[in-house]
Amino acid sequence: MSLILILASIGGSLIAILPAFIIFLYIARFKGSMWLSAIIGGCFWLIALLARTPILVALEFWALTIPPAFYVAFAAIMIFLGALMAGLFEEGIKYGFLKKAPRFVNTVKHALCFGLGWGLCEALLLYVLTVLLYGFLYEWLITIVILPPEPVLIFNFMTGAIERNIAIIFHVSATIIVALAVWHHRFLFAGVAILAHFLFDFIPLILLQFVFYPFLPSTIALILVEGLFAVFAIFFAVLAYYLLKREGGPPKLDPEPETEIT
Repeated sequence: MSLILILASIGGSLIAILPAFIIFLYIARFKGSMWLSAIIGGCFWLIALLARTPILVALEFWALTIPPAFYVAFAAIMIFLGALMAGLFEEGIKYGFLKKAPRFVNTVKHALCFGLGWGLCEALLLYVLTVLLYGFLYEWLITIVILPPEPVLIFNFMTGAIERNIAIIFHVSATIIVALAVWHHRFLFAGVAILAHFLFDFIPLILLQFVFYPFLPSTIALILVEGLFAVFAIFFAVLAYYLLKREGGPPKLDPEPETEIT
């Protein structure tokens, strides 16, 4: 058992979730409604993932029928469809749910908690579980599947941890824009969130697959794509902040009594 790989998996996991969780604790404190918003956000991320999984599985089976000459075109189609479904399902389901249950984003802080819960759930289920599995079971896994060497895995753990922070920033920004659509009855804002999510997933991955990987070392390619993710996330965060300042927060409602966690 590799102690370095285990420590890297634990360190990567902490880097991936601790910053967002600390921010969440600072915002939510012991206010039960904000914790509930975060939990509901995480649950609906999982619902959005499960809702599109059958389509993704069907596409994978379709790939088995594609002649080798069309693999490159099919890879581009898969990246396009995966990004499109991520935008449609995640932001579409988010908007549909919050329009029916706006109380989960009845303040800006609740919307921030909803987005943090959404992003943290994704980080936990897609990143943390995976890297801990690789870290603790690497020597057994390499006997049944082909895995990269340990130094490559450690590099991937660290870049993946940074990417999770970038993704959480994006999810919080997307939630603010979807909340604006709910608060001010502007479906256009929901469309902006869907389009932004599509571009966030599509452009860096298509460049990684067809520009960076063919012409650059894999480590440089990964660093460049993470940089692109960061640029998109920062731009979208600035856009969300600008729209929030321009449109204002939710309409003034009678505040619900706050439940504190004891």
